[in-house]
Amino acid sequence: MCGICGIYDRQHTEIDPERIIKMRDVMMQRGPDDAGLFTAPHIGLGHRRLSIIDISAAGHQPMTNENRTVWIVYNGEVYNFPVLRGPLIEDGHLFSSFTDTEVLLHGYEEWGIERLLQKINGMFAFAIWDAKKQELILARDRLGVKPLFYMERDGRVYFSSDIKSIYLACGHELTVDHEALDHFLYSYCIPQEYSIFREIKKVLPGHYIRFARNETTSRKYWQVSFAPKLKMDENEYIEELSNRLLAAVRSRMISDVPIGAFLSGGVDSSLIVALMANVSGSAVKTFSMGVKEASYNELEYARMVADRYATDHHEFIVEPDALNILPEIIWAYGEPFADASQVPTYYVSKMTSGHVKVALTGDGGDESFCGYGDSVAHYLGGKYRKYLPEFVRNKLSPPIADGLVSIFGRRGIVSKIKTLADYGYGDFMDSLNIRGVFGFDHRDFLYTPELKDILLKHDPTDVYKKYALMADGIDEVDKAQFISMKTALPNDYLTKVDVATMMNSLEARSPYLDYEVIEFAASIPSGEKVKFGRQKYLLKKLANRYVPHSAIYRKKWGFGIPVGIWFRNNLERLLKDILFSARASKRGYFNMNYVERLMQEHLQGKCDHTYRLWTLLCLELWHLMFIDKVITRSERLV
Repeated sequence: MCGICGIYDRQHTEIDPERIIKMRDVMMQRGPDDAGLFTAPHIGLGHRRLSIIDISAAGHQPMTNENRTVWIVYNGEVYNFPVLRGPLIEDGHLFSSFTDTEVLLHGYEEWGIERLLQKINGMFAFAIWDAKKQELILARDRLGVKPLFYMERDGRVYFSSDIKSIYLACGHELTVDHEALDHFLYSYCIPQEYSIFREIKKVLPGHYIRFARNETTSRKYWQVSFAPKLKMDENEYIEELSNRLLAAVRSRMISDVPIGAFLSGGVDSSLIVALMANVSGSAVKTFSMGVKEASYNELEYARMVADRYATDHHEFIVEPDALNILPEIIWAYGEPFADASQVPTYYVSKMTSGHVKVALTGDGGDESFCGYGDSVAHYLGGKYRKYLPEFVRNKLSPPIADGLVSIFGRRGIVSKIKTLADYGYGDFMDSLNIRGVFGFDHRDFLYTPELKDILLKHDPTDVYKKYALMADGIDEVDKAQFISMKTALPNDYLTKVDVATMMNSLEARSPYLDYEVIEFAASIPSGEKVKFGRQKYLLKKLANRYVPHSAIYRKKWGFGIPVGIWFRNNLERLLKDILFSARASKRGYFNMNYVERLMQEHLQGKCDHTYRLWTLLCLELWHLMFIDKVITRSERLV
């Protein structure tokens, strides 16, 4: 795992090496083990290395071929590189290392970029400079596990694993993109189609971009399809899933450095630990995070799994003063990000990095196997639309559901009725408007007239609707899963894990994100994955072979911290100082009276505005750091 960066100047031959070094070394934590630099006419490449495979000096990057006509900087892991290495040797390619980097290099020479990308299985972001063609190629893995930013400006192409590299290389002369801001406030992260700066873009997951002297072309090389469906009985699905997942675990345990696993106590990570224990020759090292508040604490279940497999288990308790790390986290992300589990993910990564350099995770299990509540909601909503008359669905049910909520609150059976009314209303596209931290019912009150004028008719749900139109599944569950893989997975969950682990020079690997596991899961009919209205039905059946029953069949908990409780008990002053400062008011984004109302309703226990307040807090801290430059990453908040 590493950090890559570079500049391709189409017009001028000279590349300032000091600028590349500045871009490179802001990513020190991504690669503390080694640093590399290459410059030639029109091109400069920088690399920070976290040594995982072939930790000798032979793995130094930038790396070149025998005649120095092709150069590469690479971040990630290609898990099937030993399989690809043999045929390349047979075809006459000479290897000086046992790295996956060199397989990519010679694979590009032998097969070209398109065939190379089709052959490799892994997580990656890399840049290839082809000196003969005078072309720069940027490529990103299928699901967007590894980040890759770029900017074209004044005949130059800047690229990096970290948006801050480009921010620093350009002298901070960048413009806040208000549409990206609108997306952030809707979903507490920024879509892959945007960045917080108007001038900077992201290479989309499953894409590569070719920068030639006179043109730039982008091409998609992979996209998951939900259209083909397998016909098996339940046991056959489970056996095939078991085989594919075990193969993915085995391949991700190849490492020349110590390896462990995150163990949250949920189904996904527990199953990964169990499979690791079954193929490992020694005790698996496991790492869990908890809090003192019982309703947020899953340590009991993590210990069940750790005890069953006699793992070398480690735990960490997060407390309110842990939020002092927030400025460091804001700096690390480089653009606004407000999934509150960014804090515990940082701390479990920090603890883990003290023992190992690689950790397997359970990321991706929910997306592939219907682990979120909306999977069941979409499944039932589809049935609801199909069998109930339109008058009942669209005219009668919504006011009845709203009336029940106003009387009894949104809990128990009332919550289920309300969810069914929401997801069964209108058509599938209407259900995409349900999500949103600041949904449409809040945006009109929150935004100032000035911000509304800037945004005009911008719709933060357009990204979801775009992917809904691209989805090829046979029902609404398929479509919802496809949308999640294109939005929440890369925008939120994978970004969070990448940044948190890289802050601690730790490599995270997830077997569920193996594209062959993803493709198999997509080929399973949705009715099998949410059978009897149960989330993750098949995965839980498989897990039941390995994991304590009580750890599987229980209420799903998110991996988070009780920040809403902390706001009420410990952090009221922090909210007031940050959200209502003179600088925050002068930005002209928000109706401060409405922000005050949100805060008071939350502090008085009238409403739970945890996610909204956290989102506003993270956004304002980002502005104070990157726009106003009045706080630093070492600032103490609590």
